[in-house]
Amino acid sequence: RPARSRAAAAAAMAAATASLRALSTVATPMASAETPEAALAFSTLQAHEAAGLESIAGRILPEDESGPGAIKGGVIYFIDKVLGSSRQEWLGLLREGLLELDAQAMSAHGSASFALLESAKQDELLRAIEQTTFFDTMRMLTMAGMFALPEYGGNRDHAGWQLIGFGHHQVWQPPFGHYDADYIARGE
Repeated sequence: RPARSRAAAAAAMAAATASLRALSTVATPMASAETPEAALAFSTLQAHEAAGLESIAGRILPEDESGPGAIKGGVIYFIDKVLGSSRQEWLGLLREGLLELDAQAMSAHGSASFALLESAKQDELLRAIEQTTFFDTMRMLTMAGMFALPEYGGNRDHAGWQLIGFGHHQVWQPPFGHYDADYIARGE
């Protein structure tokens, strides 16, 4: 009897996980992230805001033959974390800018959201706002999220570091030199 209960629970868990994955692929473009369940983990951004900002980051730093881009690098999770802590004052700017970009997507292309546009149309709209504070802020957050320590939310699987050839080491230790000669002399 316990084996059947465990099997039934496992089957129910698998079905629930599949449903969550299906929901995340329909609800937002987050499906491109390696862990769709993480799309539920936003602490600051609403799902539609995260989808829009992730789409922008994905066009600023797209995936190409040189490696993964902002979407696979999990930059949106860095942005969410930063906007909920050290840069809360930027949240209003980004929300307003995203609303304006969605309005432009609707008027120029009949799309309810910038995130739903194809890449070429997204690029067209982004080129028109490249000189704005909104775009500058998104570009800075995208780059910071791609290359920051993963503990800050982005740089998933060290994707950003791999792009620039930076080796990930568990511990960084300075080389021995004149500054620690007294420790060496004492045998420490």
